[in-house]
Amino acid sequence: MQNAIFYARIDFMIQWHEGLSLGVKAIDDDHKKLLNIINTLSDAIKDGNTQEVIDKTFKDLQKYVLEHFHREEALLKKCNYEDIKEHMAQHREFGKKIPELMTKLADVKNSANAQEVSYFLTDWLFNHIIEEDIPTISIYEQHGLTKQKMSNKKSFISKITKKTIENFSFTKRIFLSAIIPLLGMLLFGTIILFNNLTKYMNMKKTSTITQIVSSVDKVVHDMQMERGLSIGHVTCSDGKFKETLRRQKLSLNISIKKFQEKIKEPDIKHISVIEPYIKRFQADILSLKKLRDKIDAKEITQDEAIYSYTQIIKNILNITPKVAFLNYDREISSNIATLSSLQHLKESLGQQRAYAIMLIEKNGGSIDEYLHFAKLDGTQRAFFETFKQSASPLEQGEYNLIISSDIAKKIDDYKQSIYLREFDSLDSQVWFDSVTELINEIKIFEESLLFKINSLVEASINDSIVNLLLWLFFATTILIITLSMLYTFRTSTKYQIHQLTDAMKDLAKGGRSLRLSPININRDELAVMYDAYETTRQKLLKGDIYTQLYLNKKELEIESQQKQNVELQEMAYIDPLTGTMNRRKFDELSQIELERSNRYKSELSFLLLDIDHFKKINDTYGHDAGDEVLKHFSSICLSMARSLDIVARIGGEEFVVMLRETDSDGALIFAERFRETISNSVVNHDGKSIKYTLSIGISSRQDDDKDVKAILQRADKALYGAKNSGRNRSIIY
Repeated sequence: MQNAIFYARIDFMIQWHEGLSLGVKAIDDDHKKLLNIINTLSDAIKDGNTQEVIDKTFKDLQKYVLEHFHREEALLKKCNYEDIKEHMAQHREFGKKIPELMTKLADVKNSANAQEVSYFLTDWLFNHIIEEDIPTISIYEQHGLTKQKMSNKKSFISKITKKTIENFSFTKRIFLSAIIPLLGMLLFGTIILFNNLTKYMNMKKTSTITQIVSSVDKVVHDMQMERGLSIGHVTCSDGKFKETLRRQKLSLNISIKKFQEKIKEPDIKHISVIEPYIKRFQADILSLKKLRDKIDAKEITQDEAIYSYTQIIKNILNITPKVAFLNYDREISSNIATLSSLQHLKESLGQQRAYAIMLIEKNGGSIDEYLHFAKLDGTQRAFFETFKQSASPLEQGEYNLIISSDIAKKIDDYKQSIYLREFDSLDSQVWFDSVTELINEIKIFEESLLFKINSLVEASINDSIVNLLLWLFFATTILIITLSMLYTFRTSTKYQIHQLTDAMKDLAKGGRSLRLSPININRDELAVMYDAYETTRQKLLKGDIYTQLYLNKKELEIESQQKQNVELQEMAYIDPLTGTMNRRKFDELSQIELERSNRYKSELSFLLLDIDHFKKINDTYGHDAGDEVLKHFSSICLSMARSLDIVARIGGEEFVVMLRETDSDGALIFAERFRETISNSVVNHDGKSIKYTLSIGISSRQDDDKDVKAILQRADKALYGAKNSGRNRSIIY
């Protein structure tokens, strides 16, 4: 924009650039027409047309500006533009400038004023488009008022992409692109952790439950022993089983008590599948005392006694297979099933032991008793087949060793004798002890199975704990690594973006020296952006140099053409004694600069300078010496001022310096540097050295300042304060 305006000052004519288009035809057409009218006005001024032509062109401009403002405001209201009031206020601000511009164009002979109006209008139009209208493009696009350069048909992916860009910043998109997969991974890890935790809890539950099996096995074994001894006691008249039965009852009582304590534990008490059997067992134990009393008094038949004990034992044995189904580990369940088969097989042996005692003591028995005895052999074979289905080959081998032992053969011999009714050679006590020995061997085998089951449960619990800890460590490690990488990538990306943003801002402000180091990564998006910035910087730098060369050439041409008018121009606005600007020109330019500063909210400060005791210098050294002091003062002031500052003499020994783009703090620094330079310098006149000082009042533009007079009045008060506080100092109002 700066280059465009500068060319306007050289050649007046400005060409429309498509980069200024908003995409709204009505508004773009207005801007183009306004530019054409301003160009026409500039040509009229340049060509020295009559006042009538210039006035007519300006009135056309004024009329069309108002129409444009009305059209633009109507569109913004239609779009519910949030900053409509501020936009309208800028329009009204320009409207207030119209009378002043017309006044400056009233004298066609004053070409300087006319050209100044032309410059102002060009500057205003481009600022109006770039700073006021272009920021409204997005609101026009949202309401579909802009031209569509591409097809309205958009793919689903395009719509999603647009929505994502509109709702999420660049850094948020980076964050989400990493966090969403991370959350998925954490969800997956959480499921695995939950499964491991569930498995651990199940194994803990299994560990508790499998303890029942051991108690069940002990109660059943003792009750089987009591059943066999009870049948012997009821059948025999000599009382040979009485003392052994008494001891066995005590042993069973202890086993029952331990079992009852076990099933009262909370983890076991509420297991629904075995709850009915537990209740039944508790009822059976209450009836056991009555059964024992009848046996002691021999008021019960052998069949009734066997049946009663067997029913209690069967109820207890039903607990083991139910526990097997509660286990979540296949190998553990299989081993419990094997154990259950052995328990039932052992139970059939116990029943057979009882029936055989009855047959031997009676020296034969009823057909039913023989059938029961024989039927139990089939039951044993059935349970053995069940055992083989769940037992491992090693376990089958161990059991085969038991049933092929000498004691097993002795029992088989006894069975053959019973089937042949050869009772004379049989002894019920020997039979009882032999079967008991075999049952005990099977019980030892059961205990090894129980130990194996407990070992498997313990190993499974340990594996669950290890897996749980490993997954926790893995998930935590992945989370830390991912978050660290995310933070590093996000920080590095933001650094590059901020670096590029700062460079672009510097470029927009006119800076050309800031160079970005290239990113040495092929096909990296930010690397492409860095290269684009560097290309732009080099092109602008090249353009600046060519512009300077062009301006230098133009300057030489203009200098040769205007050299003859320099003295006349200086006489018009230069103080002849000091070479500074006079009061009239200063008032004109300072008011223009104040209005410009108000419009763009830029800093503007004024220094009011007064030579201390100047009358005394005139009285002491003469007026010629006073003039030399004034020349000396103004030369230092002009040399220290920047090219954009204005130095003017507004009174006898009173000067003013207008500092553009400078706040009060910067003005104070300048004032102090200037004051110290004067204080340390000497004016030589007629062989005499004259030293002098000055006082400075400082005032800066405020938002409510409408004319320079108010600012200078504040500066004058500050100057008065400097005089009253001892002179040779600078004071800010």
